Amino acid sequence: MALPALLLAAAAATFPIDAGTEGILVEDHRVPVVTVAIELPVGTWSPWAIAHHAADAFAYQLDDPERALRKRADDLAASLGVGVDDRSMMLRAVCLKRDLPAVMDLLRDVLANERYDRARLEQQRRAQQIAWRGNETDIQFRIRQAAARSMFASGDPRRRPFEKPDPIETDPAKLAAARDALIRIPGRAIGFAGDLTEGEAREAAKGLLPPPTAAPPDDLAPRFSPVAPVSGAEDVPMRRLTQVYLALVRDSLPWTDPERPAYLVANHVLGGHFYSRLYVALRHEAGDTYGAGTYEEGDVVPQSYAAGTFTRAENARAIETKLRETMALFHEGGITEEERADAVSYLRGHRAFARQSAAQILDRFMTERRLSLPSGALDAMIDRAAALPLEEVNRFIREFYDPARFKLYRALSSTERPRSP
Repeated sequence: MALPALLLAAAAATFPIDAGTEGILVEDHRVPVVTVAIELPVGTWSPWAIAHHAADAFAYQLDDPERALRKRADDLAASLGVGVDDRSMMLRAVCLKRDLPAVMDLLRDVLANERYDRARLEQQRRAQQIAWRGNETDIQFRIRQAAARSMFASGDPRRRPFEKPDPIETDPAKLAAARDALIRIPGRAIGFAGDLTEGEAREAAKGLLPPPTAAPPDDLAPRFSPVAPVSGAEDVPMRRLTQVYLALVRDSLPWTDPERPAYLVANHVLGGHFYSRLYVALRHEAGDTYGAGTYEEGDVVPQSYAAGTFTRAENARAIETKLRETMALFHEGGITEEERADAVSYLRGHRAFARQSAAQILDRFMTERRLSLPSGALDAMIDRAAALPLEEVNRFIREFYDPARFKLYRALSSTERPRSP
């Protein structure tokens, strides 16, 4: 079914709210629903945020002891939630347009809440400890942890998710103070999507956030170390595994890299779908595994890129050989014109599915803004990928997929340590 022309052509409009805050609007008047997204330019990678437990302050500000804030959202049939990631923190609400004034009042009260629920904070601190112990048996976590420790120096924020976390702060006064400082940091955005005009969005945004500070803290921005090159192989021993998990890992390609369009095509062919090179070689042809594919972490800075699979323990040597051979063949021979065309078709089609709602378009715009990318950069990257000739994609494959740039990680039972074939 064709997507409505309204959304295929829809774009985000921006307007100033104050010296430290940008307003964003994607209009869609088909249904009386509005999305509000308040984004702060601070994430878990920020040294300032780490020192002040800002992520805890933001994540738990919805939880007062009587759950009054959440009950108000329930009474309005409004969706209300917080999100905390590497680079930003977001408070988000979805409601009927008729309830927007009441929801905006609720958001103001959330951002001014000083009555953090200490009992819930203590509960979450205990849950955090349990979750960390659970990582010992999480196979994918252990492989990613080993890779992060190989590539990133101690203290690099990209390594933090794989190290024991700082205990959650349970002092409500400290959390409220951190949140109050956090929401004043300039670079903020208030996004609206749905059934409202720019005039209505401007009016709704009034007084939602306190005045910004004149300048951000000196230690706000994350500091990254150079990525260490990886090669060879490393075993990740785990208890009582009956299978072996394999991942060939290297640093990922930053989204700003001029080779990124070629990567989009190559990655889809190698491991991005059910009939990708890895799936055909490791599952369809011999039934060695139920799953194989690639995954990527990163944005405008590199993190990790991997091609992985798993199999029964007694088949470890055989599937490692096939994984390496599949990657070597991909590196040496590249892809065919039919594979290139199929990948381009997927990339273009997938882009359309990401524009089905005004909220999706808003999210895409805010992602680009967060990463200091030009508006439309992600869509333009797909257009550039579609325009690449086969020889350019294959040239990229010969450079990026050099086997010497990958390191093999094997998660396996601590009693079994097979050597590389």
